Amino acid sequence: MELQTVATLIREGTKLLSHFLQSYAGRLPQTVAKPVAERAEPQGERESKGPTTDETIRYQKKEIVKQLVLLEGHLQQSCKIEGKACDCCTKHPITIEGLAEEAAGMTSAPIFKEVAEWAKSIGPITTQEASASGEYDEKYPELAIKARNFRKALMPTEKEV
Repeated sequence: MELQTVATLIREGTKLLSHFLQSYAGRLPQTVAKPVAERAEPQGERESKGPTTDETIRYQKKEIVKQLVLLEGHLQQSCKIEGKACDCCTKHPITIEGLAEEAAGMTSAPIFKEVAEWAKSIGPITTQEASASGEYDEKYPELAIKARNFRKALMPTEKEV
């Protein structure tokens, strides 16, 4: 299956899942209640109810930042390793796009949509074939700067780390 097709399937599947969860979250069946003896928690402890939305968004930010750091470095090297085109610049934009779209479904912060759209737009010029052509070698440093700017905008503060 072609890489762009896979990326589209992932992106659209993420949108569908996000819509489903937003629309039906309150109507999903609850877990079966435990007997009272099993529900008792030791003093000072509570049962984990999973991460909050804010915790999840912080996680998404960190993951996007990691991918942006890697992509930024590869772009500075024209998506080549020792002068030979690599597939590194193909993988990171797809991952960034997916993570950003997922986060965009949890918050109204526009940065996530911007990052997702940017990552999607650079996909065709960051393939191994595009790198090998040399056609975009002058464009890659500009993209590295854009990746850096997004990374700095998303970089978690010391409080969030």
